Amino acid sequence: MVLELALITLAGFLGSYHCIGMCGAIPSLIQYRSWFVGNILYSTGRIFSYTFLGFVAGYLGSFFNMIEFQSLQKVLSIFVGIMMIFFGLQITGNIKEKGIIGLDYIFTTIADLLSNFRKNPFLLGMFNGFLPCPLVYAFLFKAVDTKSPFEGALVMLAFGLGTVPAMLFASKIMNILTGAKRKILNMLAGLIVILFGVFIILKTIGVINLHHHHHHMEHMKHQQQHHNGNNMNMDNKM
Repeated sequence: MVLELALITLAGFLGSYHCIGMCGAIPSLIQYRSWFVGNILYSTGRIFSYTFLGFVAGYLGSFFNMIEFQSLQKVLSIFVGIMMIFFGLQITGNIKEKGIIGLDYIFTTIADLLSNFRKNPFLLGMFNGFLPCPLVYAFLFKAVDTKSPFEGALVMLAFGLGTVPAMLFASKIMNILTGAKRKILNMLAGLIVILFGVFIILKTIGVINLHHHHHHMEHMKHQQQHHNGNNMNMDNKM
């Protein structure tokens, strides 16, 4: 789980440079006595929303652990894996994000609403956390696959923390990173998402059996302890 969270944080860090193009202008709306504190509050608001969404996603996924839904559990996991691969391909640019009719109007309306929270960066970040984004969708599906509200929240918390550096220095990064460099970072983030999707599918169909590996390691550990115990007994007898 620790390695997974580290990879999710890394994907959030790399993929957030894609987010700068969509949401990078929002921090400029902040009107706060301290630029740094205002931006930290803004990021805290975003992470709060991501963590809340992860909790809800994990809670929904937990229903599939119930006996009456266990027949659908594998179907859900395979669907989650496929959707993560799909969003990963969107992030890498291999699948173009389809335009939604009226999306410009929706974003204009959202921007007008967000401008009302210039002096409250935490709320500004909270609302921004609910804006549509393929990277967020990808890890929400990962949160569903945890089948645990707590672990789902951890997934989205790790993702949110990874996005902080890019969003904190959005205006400076936009001047430093060329389009080609941002594309490379998006490719890396998308590949991590795709690998998670493939891993979930392989685990579901039984190609990767983590439980077997865990039991095997435990068995080896017990054997080693038993062997050490026998050696100690022989030493005491001598």
